[in-house]
Parts: sequence; C-alpha cells; structure tokens
Amino acid sequence: MQTMKTIHRSLLATGLLGLVPAHGGTTSTTESGALEATAPSTATGLLLGKFTGESAWDRAWSGFTLYKDENNQILQEFSLQGRLQVQYADGHSDNGHFDIEDYKNAGGKDEAVWGDHLEARRAYFGFKSKWFQNWKFEGQIDVDTDAIDGQGGHTLYKDIYDLYLTYAPSDALNISVGKQEIKLTREQEISSKEILTFERSLVTNMLHPGNLTGMWVNGKGIQEHWLYEAGIYGNDQVREFSSFDGGVLMIGKVGYDYSAQSGFDTAVASFRYMHNTEPGYKSMETEKNANYAAPTTPAFTDSLCLSNEITQGRFGLTTDIMYGFGYQGKAEQAGVNKDINQTDVFGISIIPSYFIADGLQLVGRVQWATSGDVDPKIGATPATSNLALPGRYEKYAPGAIPNGDSYTSFYLGLNYYIYGHKLKIMNGIEYSMMDGGIANPAKHQTASYDGYTFYSGLRFAF
Repeated sequence: MQTMKTIHRSLLATGLLGLVPAHGGTTSTTESGALEATAPSTATGLLLGKFTGESAWDRAWSGFTLYKDENNQILQEFSLQGRLQVQYADGHSDNGHFDIEDYKNAGGKDEAVWGDHLEARRAYFGFKSKWFQNWKFEGQIDVDTDAIDGQGGHTLYKDIYDLYLTYAPSDALNISVGKQEIKLTREQEISSKEILTFERSLVTNMLHPGNLTGMWVNGKGIQEHWLYEAGIYGNDQVREFSSFDGGVLMIGKVGYDYSAQSGFDTAVASFRYMHNTEPGYKSMETEKNANYAAPTTPAFTDSLCLSNEITQGRFGLTTDIMYGFGYQGKAEQAGVNKDINQTDVFGISIIPSYFIADGLQLVGRVQWATSGDVDPKIGATPATSNLALPGRYEKYAPGAIPNGDSYTSFYLGLNYYIYGHKLKIMNGIEYSMMDGGIANPAKHQTASYDGYTFYSGLRFAF
C-alpha cells in the first residue's frame, strides 16, 4: 500500500505544479509601463474543471486528463491511463466441455477470476505525462483485481507493468529507458486496447518475452518512409525492475511505409529480429504474498518476424510470419538447472477485418503453426517441448495434450464499438486443432486436440 500512497502523492504534486505557470497572472506590463490583459489560458483538464470534445463521450473521457496545456513550458500534459477487460469463455473439445472455471481451478488463477465464469483478463492503472516539450514519462501497474494478496492482506498493487522515461525531440528519434512490454510481432505490437481478437496467435505468444527492463530507441519518417527500433534488455522477468542476472535480450526492427506508392490508406511492411542469451531462464523472484511468480523466458535463442499491415476504407489486413530457433541445453530456473529441449517453431497469422456498418466490425483470423518432431524417447514435457496448446483456455480442456507439432485455428468475431477502442463489446468463436502430441512417451503413442472456444467480453480503456 505504500507504493499506492506514493503514486497518489505524485499525481497531486504534479497536477499542482502544472497549474502555476498556466495561471501566472492576468495582466502584463508593456515597455511604456501600461497594463494590458494577457491572452486567456489555454489549459484544460479535470483539475481546472475544463472538459473538451464535441460529444458527451468525448467530454466524459477528457476527464481522465488532469491537466493539459501545450503553451505551458514546464508541464504540457498529465493524464491517467488504464484499462479493464472482462471476458467469458466456454469451450468444447473432443474430450469434453471446459470453461473459465477449469482455467481457474487448474491454472491457479483465483485472483483474476470473478466467480466461476468471468475473467478480469487485464486490469492496468497508471499515468502518462509530457514535460519540457520533448520529455515523456509514463507507467502502469498490474492491478490485483480481487484486492487480496497471497496471505489474506489487502492490496491493489500486483506488479509494475511498464514505467519508462522518453526523450523525443522528433518523430525520427525517441530514446527511452525503463520497463516495457517487448513486442516481436505486429500482432503483439498492437496494444491490447486495440487488438481485434480476444487472444493473440499461438506462436506470437510462444515467442513473447514479457515485460523487461532496458534501453531502446525508435523512430519513423526517416526519408519519409522508413521506421526502426533497437533495444537491449535484462532477460529476467521480475515484479518491478531487472537485477540483470538472467542474461540479455536484444531486439531490432526495420520497416517501410509504402502507403503513398500503393494507394492504400496505410501500408507498412516490417522485419524484426530478437536474440536471447539465456533462453528458458526463470528468476528466483517469487512473492506469494503479492500473488506474483516470475515467468519463464521463451526457450528460443533467436526469433524472426516478417509483418505486413494494410488498411483501406473499411477493410484491414494484418499478417505475421514467424520463426523461432529452439534451444536445447541447460537453463537456470529459480536457481535450479533444468534440461530444455525446445524444437524450432514456425507460424503464420492472417487477420482480416471489415466494418459492415458504423461501429460494427467483422473480424477473422487464420493461423497455422508447425514445429520439429518431438522424440518420445527423451521423455514427456517439459523435458521435450514443441508447440504449446494455448493457455486460455484450451490447455485446461479435459484430457487435453499439453503440446504437439502441428496447430491450425480459425477465428470469427464481431466487435461493436460504443466509443471506439475505449469502450467496446467483443464476441468471437475459434475452432482449433493440435496434432502430434505425446500421450505415452514409453509406447510412442501420440494424441491430438480438436475443439472450439466461444468468447464474449467488454473492454474499457482510458
């Protein structure tokens, strides 16, 4: 709770600081000594009781901006930011029925499930601010949605989701330091506030290294068309900031905006490369009293992604082609050396979308993934691993195989935008198949998964 008190004090102090230059007086002195009225203040925000926007929705959401004034030379903006995403899921596989209750009981996700049928998929709260025209400082925490820690105490703070400082003198140069979510694919790069499907694709999630501490630089508009990003991070996923004892993760991106040449509203192609010096690493940090357990970094030495995204009128299309080079060897996990035998993985994700009416969007996705063959003689998972069945929620279907060597899925969804991506209702159904799983390593018996999952949810962001 001390952390939350500090955040509250910081918000108040920053708001007061921004008011001083904005209201430095109502008159000024000319060279002749005469007094004349200054221009009216351009500052807006909740602290001033000045809301902006044309519609009632605009004015309501402008209340999350505590203070904003581009003419203030010290503080240009201080706003609250966050999101709450609540969803329901129900599935059927060739082995029986499954739902969020199975995910809650088998996955140990009590703090994220309300009752037995609704999951608080994401809950973040934080701030964003702009200082001295070129500096940005922002961050969010993961909110513990049941407000109870692992020992029965009360807390809303679970961990730091992101917190970083950016120097941005131009669109072409942004230099940042702090903690952020690492994004290898275009699908991962799109904020969870704006993704069109409930969950990201299988290989995207397998290659995702989580939220890490480091330094990065990015920019766009280089010679009008080029964009880039490069970053270096501590590889250990921890509750707050890295202790840099789990190796290094490096990522680079180069892209080209070909909108003008193609005639599309937007058209961007990009290539990303990621290198991990200690794949399969897991930090010692586990804080049961905070419902926090350090995740394991993906067991891939190198990862590649080629992406393309276009929009034209009501139509949009996002494509990712991904490859992960699996790691075989020892990995330190919570202070213990464990054998890792991760095969290479390859995946394609194609997401078309079309607005069939104002505010009503039809969304599809086709994904296909494959991996190297698992050798049953080595033993069952986790000693041997290839494609992992999605953890939401197919992994917890009755008798589900934990992994396999071939995965295909088809998603169809309908999104209704009440106030853009800031308030929307999503519905979707996904049919998926997994083959090549090991039912009995000793007898070389394989297994498969075949089933569908229905999703429905509300997503709110500010």
